[in-house]
Amino acid sequence: MEGNRTLLTEFVLRGITDRPELQIPLFLVFFFIYVITMVGNLGLIFLIWKDPHLHTPMYLFLGNLAFTDACTSSSVTPKMLMKFVNKKDMISLGEKPSSPAVPTCSLCLCSMALSSSCM
Repeated sequence: MEGNRTLLTEFVLRGITDRPELQIPLFLVFFFIYVITMVGNLGLIFLIWKDPHLHTPMYLFLGNLAFTDACTSSSVTPKMLMKFVNKKDMISLGEKPSSPAVPTCSLCLCSMALSSSCM
């Protein structure tokens, strides 16, 4: 019995809405949330790195969590924002949002292991 041997090279990324009048406001909302997330995480990492009083295991763990959050946010959100601007539904498998998530997840696991070994 033969199965389906169709070669899949792209898939459709569906947005939150197909209404054109809502796409720009949604882009702005998600862009500002992304910027606030990145500024907060990178600011926390910078403060922990700069202040020697914060070089304790708890703050090392928080810095690793901030790094993990910054990496995961950067792997999905920019592709979603580009979807709002380009109005292109098709994404090739080479540029799908989960592609950067694989190395990011291994980075996250390494940073979690490092921070837990410090405690």
